[in-house]
Amino acid sequence: MTTMQLECFLAVAETLNFAKAANQLNVTQPAVTQQIRGLEEELNTQLFRRTTRMVQMTPEGYAFLDDARRILDMMHFTKKKFQEHIDGGRIHFCIGSHTYDELGMFAGVLRKMADKYPLLHPVFQVVPFQHLYKFLVEEMVDVIIAFQEKDEKESYGEYRELIKDPVVAVLPVGHPLTAKQYLTREDLAGERIALAALQRCPSKFRDIQHGFIKNRAMTDILFCDTFNAGILLVKAGFGVAVVPGLLVGNDPALRSIPIQGIEPMSYGAYYKSISGKPLLQMFLQLCKENFVSRV
Repeated sequence: MTTMQLECFLAVAETLNFAKAANQLNVTQPAVTQQIRGLEEELNTQLFRRTTRMVQMTPEGYAFLDDARRILDMMHFTKKKFQEHIDGGRIHFCIGSHTYDELGMFAGVLRKMADKYPLLHPVFQVVPFQHLYKFLVEEMVDVIIAFQEKDEKESYGEYRELIKDPVVAVLPVGHPLTAKQYLTREDLAGERIALAALQRCPSKFRDIQHGFIKNRAMTDILFCDTFNAGILLVKAGFGVAVVPGLLVGNDPALRSIPIQGIEPMSYGAYYKSISGKPLLQMFLQLCKENFVSRV
């Protein structure tokens, strides 16, 4: 995926016209068509429907729109960072994540890092799974915090586990099931379930969610953009959320209960190498201490 492909996609999305997009980018129309075709082949999906009279964005194109903007911004930021030889002495440290839900857990870690490095400038990049690991390979991020992916055939770099995290059901206080210490899938069979959108979940968690979707009426499933959105629906009385335990806060209106029969998920950090990277070494050590204290 290149900056030119993303710029062409965003220009066509804005104008819904390949000729106008080409004029806006000061390139030829065939060049725009070629860039869009290459992007569609890489994503294995159709982004636009094209006829002789009109151009329409597909649902997949709309779904990719925000991601494309974030990825392009990240690319521009990275180039700018290395082009500027003097940046006020700031020390950039870029953390990648799949969702904003997880970033709040690292506030204490970053505070301690800033005590030692007063000019520390943390940068957060939240982009979809398939793009985030490319950023790591191309060193556009220093570290990725994430649940471990199940497909070990593709190398994302080094992985360091920070904690084993149970999958939990989040219920409102006063729900009859909160009297139990553990829950089973059978316990939740009669409940409306709030689940995060599958494309935003770790691969292992997608398999877990499929287990809850199977043989359940679609009216009993609440799909949310994020895990936190699902927890919000629980608080509002819409149902029960199934989420990684790490993402549940200390809200007195909610109770989280581990679900038996589901293996805890490994949560940790992906990185290329810690050699000669004192900031990364410090981050990993502080993260380990932080998660040990949570258990």
